[in-house]
This record gives sequence, C-alpha cells and structure tokens, in this order.
Amino acid sequence: MLQSVAWSRIREAQGWRAEFHRLGSPLPAALVLWRALPAGQSIAYVPRGPIVGDPSELEAALATLASIARERRAIFLKVDPEIDADAAAGAFRAAGFRRAPDIQPVIATLELELVRDEDALFAALEKDTRWSVRQAEKRGVSVREASGDHDLRALYDLYAETGQRAGFITRTWDYYRRMWGTLVAAGHAKVRLAEKDGKPVAGALTWRCGEREVYQSAATNDAGRTAYAAYALLWRCIIEARKGGARRFDFGGIPVDVTRKDDPMYGPYMFKKGFGGTPRRFVGAQDTVPNELMYRAYAVAEPAYTAALRLVGRIRR
Repeated sequence: MLQSVAWSRIREAQGWRAEFHRLGSPLPAALVLWRALPAGQSIAYVPRGPIVGDPSELEAALATLASIARERRAIFLKVDPEIDADAAAGAFRAAGFRRAPDIQPVIATLELELVRDEDALFAALEKDTRWSVRQAEKRGVSVREASGDHDLRALYDLYAETGQRAGFITRTWDYYRRMWGTLVAAGHAKVRLAEKDGKPVAGALTWRCGEREVYQSAATNDAGRTAYAAYALLWRCIIEARKGGARRFDFGGIPVDVTRKDDPMYGPYMFKKGFGGTPRRFVGAQDTVPNELMYRAYAVAEPAYTAALRLVGRIRR
C-alpha cells in the first residue's frame, strides 16, 4: 500500500516529492519519497519498498537505490521492505546498507492463511476467542461496512480515544480524513464499524495488498470493550477478506519478542493471536548514507522533533 500511487499523492500533499523507479522488468520497483531540508540538503525514503518478485533481486535493486542517493547527494536513503529478515540480511550488507531507526511501527506480524472454509477457520480460533466473538453477537453488536465522511469521523473519534488511552501519537481529523478517504476512494482500503444500540463502539480499516488483506488501524471505546465488539469486528474483517479473494490475512503488527509483556504491542498481540496466524519478522529499516556528518546531525535532531510531537499531543488532550 505504501508503494502505491494513492500513497504517493497523500505524501505529496504533505510536502514530499514522489518518484517511481522501475529497477527491473517489471520488478523490482520502488516509490521514492524525497524531503527537502534546509541548506539544500535532502533525505529519501522508500516506504515498505523496494518491491521485489524474489529475494534474489534485492541486492541489485538496493545497489541502484544507493547510486541514486549518491547522485542526488542525499543525507541518506531509507528502505524498509516487507521481506523476511533471514532472507534479506546478506543483500543489505552487500549493498552497503546499515540497520537504522524504524519509521514504520510494524517489524513483526502474524499472517493467517485463508485457504480453509469459514467454518474451519472459526473452529481453529482459540476457545476464548470463539466465545468472545459469539458473546459480541449476544450483546447486540452488529458490524457494517462504512461509507462517507461521517463514518470516517466515527472511526477517527474511536481512534483518538484509543490513542489517548494507549499513549500513542494521533494526528488531526483532517489528516486522517484525507489519508483514509484517499485510500478508500482508490479502492485500496475499507472501513468497518461495530455498533451497539445504534452507536459506533469499534472500528477498523483494512488495506488490500494483492492477495493479502492487512488489519491496519483499529480502535474501540469502553462500551465496545465491554461488549467484545473488537472480536466481532476482526472476525468480520477476516471472513470478508476471504470472500473478497484474499489468500492471507495480516494482523498488522506484533512485538518482535512476544515474550516481553512490557512491550506496548503485547496486549494487542494477545488479542490477535487468538485468531491464529504464523509469525513473520521483517528486516526493518536500513539506510544507505552518502553524507555521514549530516547523517549524525540528523540522528540528533529527529528524536527531538518526535518528542515535540508527543508533547503537542499531550497538550491537546
């Protein structure tokens, strides 16, 4: 999704400059986002790319991207493809990339194969998860596909409330209205709302990426938690993905170390794993660095900027 034309338009509206590079025929390929900085400096980011047809293509694609970064005199060019860590490590070393701070919060995930029928998938849920899905229906929860800005706003209100409760950064309604609305209009995303007594109590946005459906954003309020609405909503997302032809369902992020109960993603992981799935770990962000001195300066300045965003978020709340 983050390599799509729709995503390039979203980021260009936020001040980035988008370029698409075909690095093979037809793959590898890469959307490169450029950000101008003061004093004529720039940085580049290939979100969730480059896209390769086979891991054997990765090293040559990385070498080409590194060459582009040097030619443009970028401070650095960052990539973070959704490629398994074990399959990609050698290619990154050979192309001169180094492990770097992540932009995307998801480095590990669960993927559920959707080849079985609906009854078999439901039977494979953990016992407590099956109970919770059934309990939501008994407590009057219904799930529907959302449409229009009014429903997007309902998802945003739930998302902002969840962010306040969980302590993660949420941006303005206008930001999410433009982003979610663009992806939905392009046919890349769907929003579903779980309702109780006619009011939204949980919401989820899923991305469709080829044969994979991704559970990308989700939220619930206290009424939804009491009614087990998130369980009914996620189950509905899974079965609708299967009906729509998806072969895999990506649960959208788990801790890299699932034994660490202090990880902020541990609670969501315990919820997700009840639905099944096989863990995957991605290689994470990797940088090629044409300008070492400016790279070190940026490494100091960027965390300060992120801390300021968090402070602004706390002040707004």
